[in-house]
Amino acid sequence: MVVMGDPTAVGDYPNAMDNYDVVPSGLVKLIKQGFNVGVDHAGADIGQPTSFFVGCVVNLCAPDVEKEIKTLRKKIVAGADFALTQPVYDVNVAREFLGRYEDKHGPLRLPLLAGVLPLFNERHTAFLHNEVPGIVIPAVLRRRMEKAGDAPGGPAEGVRIAQEILSELRGVMRGAYLMPPFGRYDLAAEIIEGAQAAAG
Repeated sequence: MVVMGDPTAVGDYPNAMDNYDVVPSGLVKLIKQGFNVGVDHAGADIGQPTSFFVGCVVNLCAPDVEKEIKTLRKKIVAGADFALTQPVYDVNVAREFLGRYEDKHGPLRLPLLAGVLPLFNERHTAFLHNEVPGIVIPAVLRRRMEKAGDAPGGPAEGVRIAQEILSELRGVMRGAYLMPPFGRYDLAAEIIEGAQAAAG
């Protein structure tokens, strides 16, 4: 999984500098067109070729959609095998992104797996929306979480929202992956059970 990671300003050392030797598309290219064919960055033989299956990331809610599409295109050309999205809270935004990609480059063939991060309570929702780059939670969902309150209402409403999002994503994405909040794997199990029941 090739990912740039959060900028250092988001972490514990806001004054640290971000210096990169290679961008994600460059690392994807190095792995797929170098290591997987048995050569290093300089073209020297590394012996046994690797057989990495390489994933990348895409932000469907990027502030600059055209830039994100251009970046995704570079990752595809470099040889990415699949992509994981940031958590999706608005399926219409995902559809719009895919539509804009298709207008420029034709249908997206790269398998996309949508990130689903269940909301836990109002505070968790506000933190994700206001503090985590790349995550946008629609006002209607923020109001639902505010109304639900804390445990048990908040987590239960977060599970319902996640199940709704999964249902709406059918046919839009190739699949999804769950990110249980605060290690609450029981919530992930509830979401999966609900999705299985809805699928029949």
